[in-house]
Amino acid sequence: MDANTLWVSKAHAEFRKLRNGEVADNLRAQGIEYKTIWGLESYRLKEISAIFLADETLSVEVRRSLADVLWHEDVRESKMLATRLYPTDRMDESLANEWASAIQYTELADQACMNLFARLPFAAILANAWAEDKASAMKRYMAMQLALRLELTELEGKASAIAQDAGNPFWLRSAALQVVQLGTNEG
Repeated sequence: MDANTLWVSKAHAEFRKLRNGEVADNLRAQGIEYKTIWGLESYRLKEISAIFLADETLSVEVRRSLADVLWHEDVRESKMLATRLYPTDRMDESLANEWASAIQYTELADQACMNLFARLPFAAILANAWAEDKASAMKRYMAMQLALRLELTELEGKASAIAQDAGNPFWLRSAALQVVQLGTNEG
């Protein structure tokens, strides 16, 4: 058994130990579709990530590899944990775009923006590029989340156009409106 398999097994054991069937059922009822949903709350995933990050035997390269394996599982909690474990100095723009393209739900988008994307040295570049991505409402949503986290008031114009376009999903228009309000409060 290789190191990644051991670490992934450890993560899954933590998920099993802390699972919440009621939350998992509610997520499925809301249309969230993963192969496995353990129903862990965000604070539980933060606790699990702290266990991994405190382990001195887990090198940065092993952590990167573990996060990559977790990200590619069709497990809600694995993807969310991956956003907490991936070393920011190992992620480049191409990989950030690859991960962003795979995100289907705002919950994971919020976690990815908060835990990973906003901490990248090129986060503002991502936000600007994603705000222009007409083919992906989710990327535009993440651009708005990054704009809020980084206080990127220069995205106010793009956010205003997104907020006013009734063809955009409500969750995207709502996030864009928050960016517009950020710019208004700054002025």
